[in-house]
Amino acid sequence: MIKRLLLPALLLLAFSGCTDRKYDWVVKIEDQMIDPHTYVAAQLQAYAEAWPLAEDGTNLLHSTIDGEDSGHWIDAHTIDKLKRNHFINAEFEKRNLKFASQAEDFIKIFAEEGWENVKYIYTNNGLKMEHYVDYLKNLYKEQLLFNDIFVNSSENPVTDREVEEYLGKNLCRVSLFKVARVNDDGSPVNDEQIAQLEAIVNDAVKRINDGTAISDAASVALTQAGPVLGSDADFSKGADFVSTAYISSSNVNLIYDFMADFFTLPVGECVYYTLDDCYYICHKIPLSDTQVEYMYLKQDVINLIRDEEFEKMISDASANYTVEYNSQAVSEYSPEKINMNIG
Repeated sequence: MIKRLLLPALLLLAFSGCTDRKYDWVVKIEDQMIDPHTYVAAQLQAYAEAWPLAEDGTNLLHSTIDGEDSGHWIDAHTIDKLKRNHFINAEFEKRNLKFASQAEDFIKIFAEEGWENVKYIYTNNGLKMEHYVDYLKNLYKEQLLFNDIFVNSSENPVTDREVEEYLGKNLCRVSLFKVARVNDDGSPVNDEQIAQLEAIVNDAVKRINDGTAISDAASVALTQAGPVLGSDADFSKGADFVSTAYISSSNVNLIYDFMADFFTLPVGECVYYTLDDCYYICHKIPLSDTQVEYMYLKQDVINLIRDEEFEKMISDASANYTVEYNSQAVSEYSPEKINMNIG
């Protein structure tokens, strides 16, 4: 899926404003006239981003964002987005980039499928489906430009070593299963049961480290633990209880804090973690099973590695752009005029 396509499009589902063609332009970026439709589309994006940042999201336009009036924040970020679009379009043309025919078809299909969800937002603001298509095309242009600079070109290549280093620091993959640490009826376990369970769990970890498949080790461990906990369930199909997940450095402290040391383990190592209600038996496995899967993973990593650099490139270039305001039009399309009725 297009990296930059989905999130901004979904953000627009919750917000709306209004426009018409009373003015030919609202602002000029580098002498390029920005018409009301384009201005409001950028304004809506800024509005959507302001919402979760405001001190009082229930009364956005009478709130603040980091001490700044929310309306002023929206105005400033609307201009930032228009500058961004100018940079993207200028670089796209400079590099002679083109849409593939299938990309045009994809965008049209995406727009048709999404229009039902956004049509009230757009029509309430004087926008039409063609403006939604333009919005999606701009996002796709940005992705193509990003790819041209960082993926498909020797201009700023990402080496396999960079990818491996990033993955080693920020991502790992785990196969795991759980052994309950409470009785089947929900009552707490006693010391004797804990001793039995820990013996079972330690044996499972040893089996896996000695080369036993985690599904087979899970079958044995869960079948042994069942009677200890008063369960008569059939645990013989261990694979049914094994799950695989990616753990990132950004979420390990949020939802897997007990696994904080897992990143330091070598691939192939199995350990267990004790929680109040269960034991987690965790086996660190390679990040991908196939070359194709790795290529998709590599593309995601390239996006993450280079995204900050791409954002700086845009920011540095657009910082010097000239902006001319049509004061009457800017007043007409102030954040206070945004229509939030989505019906």
